Formats: sequence, C-alpha cells, structure tokens
Amino acid sequence: MEINKTNKVDPSALYDAAMRGDTETLQDMLQRDNLILKKLPLSSFTETPLHISVLAGHLDFTRALLRHDPGMAMEVDASNCTPLHLASAAGHCEIVGALLSAAGGVGSDACLVRDGDGRIPLHLAAMRGRSDVIRELVGARPESLLVKLDDGETALHLCVKSNHLEALKVLVEMMVGSGGKRDVIESIFRSGDEDGNTILHSAAMFKQVQTTSYLVSLPSMGAAVNSLNGFGSTALDCLELCPKDFKSLRIRDLLVEAGGKRAKEMTSSTDHHHHLPPPPPPQIPSLPMSSSPLATNKGRPATKSMGQRFKNFLDYDPKWIDDMKGSLLVVAGLMAQMSFQAATNPPGGVWQENVVSPDGGFGCQNTTSGLCRAGTSVHAYRDPEVLYVFMGLNTMAFGASLCVMLLIIGGFPLRKRFFIWMMAQAMCAALGCMTAAFAVGALLVTPTKDDARVRVAVVVAFLLGAWLLSSLVISLLDTLRFCIWISKKKKKKVGARASTCCLRGQDQSSVV
Repeated sequence: MEINKTNKVDPSALYDAAMRGDTETLQDMLQRDNLILKKLPLSSFTETPLHISVLAGHLDFTRALLRHDPGMAMEVDASNCTPLHLASAAGHCEIVGALLSAAGGVGSDACLVRDGDGRIPLHLAAMRGRSDVIRELVGARPESLLVKLDDGETALHLCVKSNHLEALKVLVEMMVGSGGKRDVIESIFRSGDEDGNTILHSAAMFKQVQTTSYLVSLPSMGAAVNSLNGFGSTALDCLELCPKDFKSLRIRDLLVEAGGKRAKEMTSSTDHHHHLPPPPPPQIPSLPMSSSPLATNKGRPATKSMGQRFKNFLDYDPKWIDDMKGSLLVVAGLMAQMSFQAATNPPGGVWQENVVSPDGGFGCQNTTSGLCRAGTSVHAYRDPEVLYVFMGLNTMAFGASLCVMLLIIGGFPLRKRFFIWMMAQAMCAALGCMTAAFAVGALLVTPTKDDARVRVAVVVAFLLGAWLLSSLVISLLDTLRFCIWISKKKKKKVGARASTCCLRGQDQSSVV
C-alpha cells in the first residue's frame, strides 16, 4: 500500500489491489480515505477497479466494491463496456449475479447498455456460448432477447453463427418459458439480419446439422421454415448455393421433412412472411364428357402424353453445368491421359531394340530395309493400315478431350446454349473415337489363326455398333435441342420487330 504525505491513498494502489483481489487492502484504503471510490472519475484511468476485478474473476473483491459503490456497476470503460459486459464474455456467472443484484437490482439496467460495437452483455455471452450467464441475463431482463445489433442480428443469430447449440437451446427455453405468445416467438424466429437471413438460413449456410435438426423440431418454427431473406431465397435455396457434401444432403433432408420449399415452389401467401397476394385461380374451361380424355379416369392423376414428355425432355436447364463442371473436367482429363498412353504405347508394344530381318521374318515385315527400329510400333511393320486407323481414332479422341478441357477452364460462358452444345458434341466425339479405337486395338492384338480375329471382330462390331448408335442418338437429340432453341430465339426477334413496327404505325397515325 502506498500512502502520500497528506494521508491520501494513491489510486494506482487500488487498481493493484483489484488485480490481486486483495479485499483487506481495499478495506484499509477505505478506512484511510472513504471517498477514494468517489474520486476515481478524476483519475486518468479509463476503467474502474470493478472492471479489473471482474476481468480477473475476483468475486469477493467485486462484492466489496459493490457494497461501497453500487453505481460503479453502470460505469463504462474506453470501449463503452460495463463490468457486466466483461463478466458475461468471460463467463463468470456468480459475478454476473452480483452485478445484476447491485443496488437492489438497479444493476440489471446494464443488460441493455451497448458497447462500442453495439453489443449488449447477452450478445457477448451468446458469442462465447456462456449458457449459465445467458440464464442470469435473460432472467433479469427478458426484453434483451429482442435487442438487435446494427446489422440486425439477435442473440439467436450469434449463437448459430458461433455454433453454440447449447446456448441456443437455453435462449429458446428462456424465450418459451417466459410466457411469450406463440406469434411473438414465431416473429423472433422469422427475424432476419441486414440480408434478411433468419437463424435457419444461417444454420443451413454454415452446414450445422445438429442446429438445423433442433430448429426444425421446434413447434414454434412453423412457417419460418420457408421464410424468405432479402434476396428472395428460402433456407433450402441458400443450401443449394453451398458446395455439396454429406452435411448439405442431410440438412436438405431435414428441411424437406419439415416442409421446407424452394422459393419458386411457393405459390401461396402462407408460405412466407412477406404476405404476397395469392395469384388468381386459373380459369380452366370445362370440356364435354365425350371429348375429355379424363372422363374414364376420375379420381386418377392426369398422365402426360408421350409428346409432352418428349417436349419436357427437350426443355434444357443450363444450371446442370454448374454441378457437373468438375466431373466433366475429371472425365475429360482421364480420356486425354488414356489417349496419350495409347499413342506412346500402342497395342502390341514397341520394338525394344533394332531387329534385322532381311528375309522378312515374323513381325518385322513390310520394310524395304529389313530393319525394324527400336521404339517404333510392332504393328507398324505387321499391320500398318490397321495401326494407322487406330492412331487416327486415338488422335481424334485426344483432341476432342482437350477441347472439352479448354471449354471448361477457358472462362467461356458455359451456360450459353452454344457452348453447351459444343461441349456435348466434343464429349460424344471423344467417347465415340475412343470406343472405335478400342475395337481396332482389340483386333490388332488378336491372332489371325483359326479365324480368331473373325470371331472377335463380330463381337466387337456388335458392341461398337450399339455404342456408336446410342452416342449418335444423344448427339442428335442435343443438336435438336440446340436447333429448337435457335428457332424460338428467331421467333422472339421476329415478334419483337413486328410489335415495334405496330407501335411505330400507331404513333404515326396518332400524329396524323
């Protein structure tokens, strides 16, 4: 203890005692100068000894300070934090209780004081997952549940954002146990941040399976499952934008089981909190019983005709390319690698050393010099025509695979129909050429004795024909889609021009 010549206590000694939690030194200082606590605002310190004591977790020293000066519980430091902010963040539950009961409960007013970042003590406790502290704070001031940050986040949002499920459960239990009305509780669940994201939106985007499972199991969640954020998306829509993994699949199942829908699937005003007016019911003209195709199938769902199904098949959703882009790149890379290996190591292998066969011995044939050079293909001297066909097909497969890879990594707008059509054609060409190269390679390595090559050729020709036919059908269907899209686009342009001409004619007639 430091005492100056005028028998007054140095304030710095009081802060040292608060750091140590030395209550005896505090009592001695108060006996020497009973106004020392009142003189603290005149010092240069930015916080009170109570802030220091709370941070250090000294319960007895904190209670001693509050007995002599209860108003110190409402003092703020340079960050505009009260001692209750610090105790809530640190999780000192007993100290929180002492601060709340200071001056006969007046200390609970600190529950609604915002710090420099706009946070109240409940927000800090939620961010740190202090469940016991949350019970004390909400019990003292239940209205603190409704206090939002500047970005619109509530304490519930902070629990989800920090992934503190137990703290979230305590908040919900306190909210329900406080006797709140169901509609008020549902409005809290539907409350969004500055982007309109509810706690369910956040749980889905952060892929918190347990939190999502708990939220959808709450009876008060109700219509909040399909609440729309500021971008017009439900929690299920936000989940679809995240990378796919097992967690996202599990969360999607939980949302669907709870009645979750995508925004485009919602047709009535009861599905979301914007209360949009429902669309008028469509006027369906009644058909006579003799001409109605459903006259003999009452009570059964209407079945689509083959033409309608084929039309739906031709309707193309370009969004699939976003999900399949990575898979297409991997497949194209594997095909390019296989084609490269087949070119450097063709069927039958290569000569390991120079072979001289002046008499045209087995294998080393069709050469004028009688020399088969090392590193060249064996079949280049035995079956050169067949090998050239194999190398040509293999080269085309390699080039088509590189084209697919170039389209994917080249930054082209892959959602455009033209580039989708080009990618599909290149993929079909690569697969077709690789299949044909396989058939030719199988013939090359088949011996010519006992008609073995003929039998293999029949089997390979059958499989090759079936594969090429299916590949051709897929290519034609994709081309048909592309042609239909072009025709529709031209019709729209013609219609737009016609409407423009009509409007110009009307304007000219009105001028006349």
